[in-house]
Amino acid sequence: MQRAPGKTFDAASFLISICPEKRAVRFAEKEIIFSKGERSDSIFYIEKGMVKLTVTSRQGKEAIIGVFSRGDFFGESCIADDQPTRFHNAVALTDLRALKIDRSSIMRTLLERSDACYGFLTHILRCNARIQDDLVNNLLDSSEERLARALVLLARSGKVEPSARISQQTLAEMIGTTRQRVNVLMQRFRRSGLIEYGRGLEVRESLRTILRND
Repeated sequence: MQRAPGKTFDAASFLISICPEKRAVRFAEKEIIFSKGERSDSIFYIEKGMVKLTVTSRQGKEAIIGVFSRGDFFGESCIADDQPTRFHNAVALTDLRALKIDRSSIMRTLLERSDACYGFLTHILRCNARIQDDLVNNLLDSSEERLARALVLLARSGKVEPSARISQQTLAEMIGTTRQRVNVLMQRFRRSGLIEYGRGLEVRESLRTILRND
């Protein structure tokens, strides 16, 4: 079956199609959701809050490889093979509310509904492509550009609640610099009117001017 070109993935409809085989879960800020090497038995859909995916080197150094927020899925390694395992860590960046979907439910939906399968896998591939782009940008861009890109990502499409608070240390880990450097850049952005603090962090559209490739 061919899918009409340009049709976007409708997460709400997809979730209805696997109802009621999902359950609401909550995690507190900094709580570990799953760790590398654990059995991958479920996928998560974020209703509120943010999650960071990390990897840890043999020397114990942690790197953030992705940040997900409202409307995103994570934990898709559960559809990889018969005995999938987690290949990274997932930690709540903020208080988190999500839907947890067992592997058996998601696999049954994907096997029985070709339209749902195509839309879901295309959505996941787009998210993975975004992660790859972010990793490349972190290698090539200046720290100022990396921070601007991270802030734009967090604010994109209004998916991150204005009241959500992301620490400067977390931003530093995301872009591979120090908290002190992030503090200096955030003050510069604020003086330039590119960001504002009120009930939360407001990212202005003008911040994109710092990004040469956007």
